[in-house]
Amino acid sequence: MVSIGGVSLKTPRVVGVIIEGRVNAAAKKAVDAGADFLELRADTFKNISLEKIEKALNSLRAFKKPVILTIRSKKEGGKCLISEKKRASLFDALMPLADAVDIELGSSAILKNVVNSAKGHKKKVIVSYHNFKTTPGEKKLLEIAAGCHASGADIVKVATFARGPEDLRLLARFLTDFNDLTVIAMGAHGAGSRVFFPLLGSVLTYGSVTGPSAPGQMPVAELTRELRRYGLG
Repeated sequence: MVSIGGVSLKTPRVVGVIIEGRVNAAAKKAVDAGADFLELRADTFKNISLEKIEKALNSLRAFKKPVILTIRSKKEGGKCLISEKKRASLFDALMPLADAVDIELGSSAILKNVVNSAKGHKKKVIVSYHNFKTTPGEKKLLEIAAGCHASGADIVKVATFARGPEDLRLLARFLTDFNDLTVIAMGAHGAGSRVFFPLLGSVLTYGSVTGPSAPGQMPVAELTRELRRYGLG
């Protein structure tokens, strides 16, 4: 069973997404609301520098929760345009301060280097795919999962835009084919997936703290409350 920072993913875990702002206050709010992990979305910082992100990661570590470092690419929802060279450099320099990193399957220019750096530091790797327009068909979803696994993923994350119930059914079938997936349906139709996909085995579910970082993302407090309602908290 995969674990991050010593915390097992045997049951679904809630990730509190921390964006730029009052990092300490946001982290405290997330932990108090029941977050199991803290994700730093470094791409949301207005002025991205090694020193600034390092300070934020050290602040998060003080809360004694596993930390996921994400520097999302612009083409998959990142808030800032950061060169691949800079992203790779930041990931490598900051790796010792994270328990896991999230890198996109589509970031082919740096994917191998980031994965190798994480493995060298004995950190877990989430290889992710995001589609904000649609949900691909079953064949494409299986190809994405295979590509993520082949790249060295410890956890595969797939987040797609759900246009209606059929997309939710498709993602649910895809989810049950594996035991190391995080699957999220984005958008109004997909909001419930953040609660009900964990019932089907999705290992991570992401909640907002000071504001959503993806369409349909609900606050950590609401997410943990709903998971407890169904016996997952």
